[in-house]
Amino acid sequence: MPSTTFRPAVTTPDPPAERAEGPRARRRRRLTRRWLAAGLVAAAGGIAVTTLAPPAPTTVTALVAARDLPVGALLGPSDVRSVQRPADTLPGGLLTPSGASGAVLASAVRTGEVLTDTRTAQASLLVAQPAGTLAVTVDVGDPALLAGLGPGVHVDVLARTEDPVTGAATGAERIASDVVVLRVPTASAGDGLLGGSSTGTPGTGTSVLVAVEAATATRLTAAAGRTVVAVRGA
Repeated sequence: MPSTTFRPAVTTPDPPAERAEGPRARRRRRLTRRWLAAGLVAAAGGIAVTTLAPPAPTTVTALVAARDLPVGALLGPSDVRSVQRPADTLPGGLLTPSGASGAVLASAVRTGEVLTDTRTAQASLLVAQPAGTLAVTVDVGDPALLAGLGPGVHVDVLARTEDPVTGAATGAERIASDVVVLRVPTASAGDGLLGGSSTGTPGTGTSVLVAVEAATATRLTAAAGRTVVAVRGA
């Protein structure tokens, strides 16, 4: 009888069975999916809002009243402050820092009110002039000279001298030297600089305003009707 060799049977173990998923795990999985879905919806909404939202408005600097100011107030650095405002909400004629300095209010303003040129009257012509300076009207004498005159021009003022008996012209004397012109008549000033007709008489469209000291102002007033203005070279 032939001999047989006993060989044990080799068996391959079955893979471990997956653990059954319990109710708590399934609940966590559902919650995770919901949170992910909510996050995707929020992200999509944010992208849509960003795409549809209009760009930020362009802002510009404007000067506003730093406090309530009365009519006639002379504006100074403590009376105004700078703010940023949307450009399309602001009126025209905004005052600049240089334009506001020394400007005189033509009407009262409230704190925070935007300052424009219509809120101001013309500042004093004598701003920055020496103390005691007066503004005096002087007739130019020759209307053709007006074309070469303007604020800031330096001139001499001559007065015709006359014979006290006959009234005949005898010459001229210089009664003001190197004075500054403050204002000249404009083309639209049909009634003259200070009112009246343009006939060449004092206070008419051929008159200019100059800045002088008190003694010179007296001499110019006494020479009214006899003056001639000579422009000084640079």
